Amino acid sequence: MASQDIANPPQPPSPNGISAASILATLADSRPLTSHEEEEEDEELDDDVSGGIALAVQEQVASYPILHSSNMAAPHSVEAGDFLQHYPLLMTDVMAEAGLETYSGMDQHAAALEYLSMTQIPTPASLAPSIADGLLTLPSTISPTSLHEAMSYEADSESASFGQNWSGVQDGDKFQDISTFYRQHIHHPNSGTLISLEGARRPSSICREDLRGDSCDYQGIDWSVRRTTRSTIRAERTSYESNRIPSRLQALRSVIAPTRDTENFFSFRRMNTQHRAFIHHFQLRNLLASTSRNDVFYATGDQVNRTDASGTYDNVTMDLSREFTEGYRFMVTTLAASDDILIAGGFEGEYALTDLSSASDTKYTVGRIAGRSRNAKSHIMNHMHLFNSRHSYTPQVAFCSNDEQLRILDCYTNTFTHSFHYSAPVNCSATSPNGRMRVVVGDFFETLITNAETGQPFERLHTHDDGIFACDWADDGIHVATAAQDTSIVIWDARNWSEPLRVMHSELSVPRCVKFSPVGGGPRVLVSAEADDYVSIIDAQTFESKQVFDYFGRTAGISMTRDGSSLFIANVDPHYGGIIELERCAWGEQKSITPNSCCDWMMDEEMHLDNRVVCGWRERQRRGLNLGELMV
Repeated sequence: MASQDIANPPQPPSPNGISAASILATLADSRPLTSHEEEEEDEELDDDVSGGIALAVQEQVASYPILHSSNMAAPHSVEAGDFLQHYPLLMTDVMAEAGLETYSGMDQHAAALEYLSMTQIPTPASLAPSIADGLLTLPSTISPTSLHEAMSYEADSESASFGQNWSGVQDGDKFQDISTFYRQHIHHPNSGTLISLEGARRPSSICREDLRGDSCDYQGIDWSVRRTTRSTIRAERTSYESNRIPSRLQALRSVIAPTRDTENFFSFRRMNTQHRAFIHHFQLRNLLASTSRNDVFYATGDQVNRTDASGTYDNVTMDLSREFTEGYRFMVTTLAASDDILIAGGFEGEYALTDLSSASDTKYTVGRIAGRSRNAKSHIMNHMHLFNSRHSYTPQVAFCSNDEQLRILDCYTNTFTHSFHYSAPVNCSATSPNGRMRVVVGDFFETLITNAETGQPFERLHTHDDGIFACDWADDGIHVATAAQDTSIVIWDARNWSEPLRVMHSELSVPRCVKFSPVGGGPRVLVSAEADDYVSIIDAQTFESKQVFDYFGRTAGISMTRDGSSLFIANVDPHYGGIIELERCAWGEQKSITPNSCCDWMMDEEMHLDNRVVCGWRERQRRGLNLGELMV
């Protein structure tokens, strides 16, 4: 070891020096990692259009389907001819307005850049990308590679509990939590006496009886003591976030008429504030699953916890903190459950499943996706759903993975039976009730209607202009819904794939989950959960009206009980999050379009033959009376 000069001891590095070194390291590979790969090719295209998980090499770009304006189906509010006539001109003007060669994102590290170059390099305002939640609009001259590549890594307040190898991919420009937004953007005339939202004590649960208007909303916030109203804060937040929507998306949304907010399908019942899910990746929001009001499961990083609608203390159903894949912890990215099976997917293609029907304390089983290629950029489990096999009585699960494959697992034998490869990362899928067809969506912009047995697409539907992250198939076997990062929600009729039944846009943020209500659950609805603040409950008979339930915070997932009586929402706001329960209301109302049609997915006399229907005829007739809450 060389001797040191005692008179001139080495000085610790300056903060600017550390930041400069960090920038140099970042510039070496500016793409945020989505797996734990250490070696990446320098020639990969780093930028993408909207942020996400997947990685795409340049050879794959040419094979991705390109959405042409002539393929865009007309929304129901616009005549088809007018829409197709004006849409290309509209998009040409918008993209020409944003067409740029390059951009720089160095302005946040000006001091460190001075340390490197002795000259501050500001970012020209005209060259900066515009960002909305999950939607990064880059200059139009940059080819979109993968819309599933992560925009940024963000240090989360909970990340320390997962160790140094924790690798949560977060949205660099998500909605601010309500406490930060209130502090930074609400200007009170008596700002010197402004009462902060941080640190306010909340009860363990908030029930319908606790609501006091602005004195106590359903998140337990007292707005009256802060000399404002909830509606005022909501209007300010809506205005602020609306101005951040990229012009390209504003143009797309402007040609689709908003859906009327006139329905009343659900009402607030309870919020349990002690149960908080954890989001590992900002685009993956299926971290909540319920089989009944007594069994509500949610992911908290490397654990899956169980609670119930009354908010009892949670218990750990699967503790995955000791499970490692190639040295990395099991980090839950998606969750699914049925009466018998609970299954969780992870960041490295691992999964854990347990038998919920076992009378004993059955330990979970951990496995990894079959055919896992070491050459794949990422193996993140993006989505999974359970369905019944046409050939056996054992439940099956479909894994949608970032390595561009969809795999089928037999849950009872823990054996992979099928594997289907697609041209880009697969983000979500849903199997038709008869098990013959499957809708598959991903970073390939198309909605694929495939043969469930072979995986081969027989319909390629072009309606979205961005990566698609959510889909569902209704219990009637006819209606299919998809939702994408362009904030659009598209409804299809399986009897006619030539054009969509309806096209609508979200309330404000990106729709991350869409779920149809179950058969036997009352008037049929489609639930759309956005990344932040909003859940829309859409009339699935006409798709022309909806009910909007708004709150403050990011959405980690939604789940509806099998009888359709309760809708659970996981809110992960750091101060005012929890699990919200909405309950069905207006059970006695008949909402059929015509006297001979049914408001549910099938006629009432047919339901007793369908084993998916949980409630019997007499129980369905008595719904809404709350007989279960009577004390005798």
